[in-house]
Amino acid sequence: MESEEINSLRLRLSVTKPDHSTESPANFGRQAEPEEPVTPCGRLFIQPSMNCYIMCTLGFKNPINLPEVRVALEETLVKHKRFHSVMKKNAKGTEVWVPADVDINAHVFEPFGFSEEDFAAPSFVEKYVADLATAPAMSFSRPLWECHILNGTSGDAAAHLIFRLHHSLGDGASLMSLLLACTRRVDHPDTMPSIPAKKLKQNADPHIFLLTSLWKTLILIWNTVTGIAYFMATVLWLKDSDTKIKGHAGVGRAQKSLMYAVIDIDDMRIVKNAVNGTINDVLMGIIGAGLRRYLEGQHKDLTKPAGICLTFLQANMKNTSKVDHLRIRAAVLMNMRSSPGLQELASMMEGGSQTQWGNQLGYLIFPIPLKHSSDPLDCVRAAKKTGNQMKASLEATFTYWSGALLMSITGPVLPTWLTEHVTLQMTLAVSNVLGPLEPVTFFGNPIVHMYAITAGHPVSLSIFFQSYAGKGSLVVETARDLIPDPETLCQYMVDALQEMKQAVVSRRQASN
Repeated sequence: MESEEINSLRLRLSVTKPDHSTESPANFGRQAEPEEPVTPCGRLFIQPSMNCYIMCTLGFKNPINLPEVRVALEETLVKHKRFHSVMKKNAKGTEVWVPADVDINAHVFEPFGFSEEDFAAPSFVEKYVADLATAPAMSFSRPLWECHILNGTSGDAAAHLIFRLHHSLGDGASLMSLLLACTRRVDHPDTMPSIPAKKLKQNADPHIFLLTSLWKTLILIWNTVTGIAYFMATVLWLKDSDTKIKGHAGVGRAQKSLMYAVIDIDDMRIVKNAVNGTINDVLMGIIGAGLRRYLEGQHKDLTKPAGICLTFLQANMKNTSKVDHLRIRAAVLMNMRSSPGLQELASMMEGGSQTQWGNQLGYLIFPIPLKHSSDPLDCVRAAKKTGNQMKASLEATFTYWSGALLMSITGPVLPTWLTEHVTLQMTLAVSNVLGPLEPVTFFGNPIVHMYAITAGHPVSLSIFFQSYAGKGSLVVETARDLIPDPETLCQYMVDALQEMKQAVVSRRQASN
């Protein structure tokens, strides 16, 4: 049997064989498709020091039927241009996407050698995904995606399907949306799921609207200038405190540990309504509260914070913790182009236009709120203040276009070094992806949970949040040698949310 080794994982190719009795949809109509240039971000993600992959994990209610999945993939995802293209260099030496035939059996894997006891072990799937995160790079001779199928009960799922996708295929939000375009609602099998949409505020008074627009423009200019200055300071000298959780050169290729927890979106709504904020504000708040508790509990011998005078610390340690004075920041990726809607993505897989596709990512530098307070909601308020400033800024646009310009002038070497350098100046990365509002099925099989992570970027700590049907998957991915216990940090964040919720409920009861 044909097989291959990926770290400690034993894999075998799907035993199902393609049906050659009719023309395969995996190579139908490829000749008419032109070559396409790889986006600047895509070129960045294929560099050896930034070789990034996205892992999308779907947990299912029922076991997965391999032949059905193979056929379904050929009829949906494989029809999208990125899933039937390979990356090559043209005559000018620039990377381009070239249409190619797809052997579905070279992309669908099923592990063997695992018993029921293995699947029942705690965090079995998380360990599998963590090992997959540092698996050998995919061959550029075939489309850059894989599908791993785990048929065995683990946690609340009877089976798991894990997509391993090279980041050059697209940004995380677009790739997750593409997968969701293959899903249908459980209660309406012919209907696509709903994705949360932003609510736009409108002002009926034209004079107030004009004054508000002028004021917002001034704020936008100020926040953009200060944001760019902060970014340049980070490039030149400003770095995070040298704590034990901060990454180092080469950390992107370190072995990973992974843990996830499911939290109730309604609990987050209670907190966000109390501070008149957003779900993102609550997420950054619980990250700050969880990190603070983790650093206090696990790193009592913290080194001297960057840029803080030791005598100043000693003079102010009576009522505050060392953690208060740490500089810990997150790289928050922003999609600079609106992701296509699910209907448009479904049309892409049926032969419709696929022009709106590709990585267009900028990033923000987000200071994590760590200051101690007797009020659990203060972390969320601090995150809200920072978030509001960044939403009224073009910092992410600047980082994207400056990187793209640099890539076009110098090639990938300098932008790759710059991205890695700036990321290593920070401590963690954070991502939040919206999922369906309703329970959905994937090729007829109900999904019980879903989450996505990214691996290969040079940080020791990444936190991902994925919403689905009123719940949220909070995922903590760590470099194993620096943070060997992601389950502890994850639990601290879950506990922080419950403390915030309890504080809001207690105040409501006291006011009644």
